[in-house]
Amino acid sequence: MNAIKIVVDSCADLPKSILKRFDITVVPVNIHIGQQSYEDGVGISREELCLKMENGIIATTSQPSPGKFLEVYKELAKKASTILSIHITSKLSGTYQSAKLARTMLMDADIRVIDSLSASMGTGFLALAAAKAIEAGKSVREILSAIEKIKAQMNVFATVPTLKYLKLSGRISQLQEKFASFLNIKPILTLHSGLIDAAGMVRTRTKSLNQLLELTKNAIGRPGATSIAIAHAYAPEEAQRLKEKIQAIYKFKEIFVVEITPALAALGGPGLIGVVSYTE
Repeated sequence: MNAIKIVVDSCADLPKSILKRFDITVVPVNIHIGQQSYEDGVGISREELCLKMENGIIATTSQPSPGKFLEVYKELAKKASTILSIHITSKLSGTYQSAKLARTMLMDADIRVIDSLSASMGTGFLALAAAKAIEAGKSVREILSAIEKIKAQMNVFATVPTLKYLKLSGRISQLQEKFASFLNIKPILTLHSGLIDAAGMVRTRTKSLNQLLELTKNAIGRPGATSIAIAHAYAPEEAQRLKEKIQAIYKFKEIFVVEITPALAALGGPGLIGVVSYTE
């Protein structure tokens, strides 16, 4: 038995077709609305959550329990020699730590828990690259090396109509939220070393989307085989327009438009839109 299996959490935002093709297992994070709790992707749709939030409902999230990961690892260990468990940045979620704790409960299995230091397709692209490397017959060492190289190349830029939801989640300071609201600006955010950081501020939504494109162009720099994803929370038309602009500029290896999982929509709020990219 020398099969290598991949596990991600639901914040990886990989399309269902990719999950099915490469037999990638998804462990859902938890979403809480009042006294009601849901597993991400089960019981509440992306659209339903965004509509609730637009109507003033506040949603929060929590990581999967170590026990949930343990169940998955035990099942996969029956048919896999190695499990690669790739997760949302540990700087914003306890998911990575839950997976690491579950690994200690199954010491006879070869489980590699990987902190993507990213989110959405920033995590998803790592899992997809690992899946393709497995398909190509690469060794575990080669796959882990490739993941680290891609992590160093990953660019994530996003904008939100308001910082309200990130403030409620504790991901930004109250001062930042008040400052942005006072100036009526649209923040541009990035992930730096796994943490949310400011990448700019503009006055309008249109300018914020154009800024995502400019920042991505500058980050990618040289032309090459670029993988790009536009991730959005209940903003399909804007995401499509952004895709068309990107297609007019880049020679890309692959491009995706994905709806972000409800768990990430709960953090950023309706209207969140981002561009994730890396160049080989």
